[in-house]
Amino acid sequence: MVQEYKLLFAGGMGVGKTTAIAAVSEIEPVSTDVANSDREAFDKALTTVTLDYGRITLPSGDRLRLYGIPGQQRFSFMWSMLEHGAMGMVLLADASRPDPFAELEVFLKAFSKLLRSGRAVLGVGRLPKKREALDKYVAKLARRKIKIPVFSVDVRQKDDVLLLLDALFTQIEVIEDDYRGGAASQKTTPSANEPSV
Repeated sequence: MVQEYKLLFAGGMGVGKTTAIAAVSEIEPVSTDVANSDREAFDKALTTVTLDYGRITLPSGDRLRLYGIPGQQRFSFMWSMLEHGAMGMVLLADASRPDPFAELEVFLKAFSKLLRSGRAVLGVGRLPKKREALDKYVAKLARRKIKIPVFSVDVRQKDDVLLLLDALFTQIEVIEDDYRGGAASQKTTPSANEPSV
């Protein structure tokens, strides 16, 4: 029987959620982008107002359904609706923002339950000094008792997005293993190396 898995891509406006989904989706992504009416806050022509949607079919026939949430807080009423039933999250941040940690904090609060479950990864784009800068993000998460992998990524690159998905699947496998007491049982999540689009 074909399994379907729902994954969220979250983060502030313009961090690359739409781009990341487009990089790996086997279908033309469905997007609800409209003209950005807040160009002073962020110089971007279009912004997502409801969701982005893409899909990956795994070699097993199982499907990953990829949902990008709107990044602006005025559309936050969509966040909990889209979070419902999600097996995990790819959280994205942009280190070039004037205050990237303040922007990230909004999502750490909004999705704290999912993030603290460990079913998530953080991808940070545009890092000046990768190792040193990544350590600051790890410390930020640790202060909120969130233990998830953190990577420097370019969401325009398919391999970088697949790396995030690979790490996310590994996280979920470890959590499910711990939940089952480490006992061997039938796999319920996609293999970390299965995406092949």
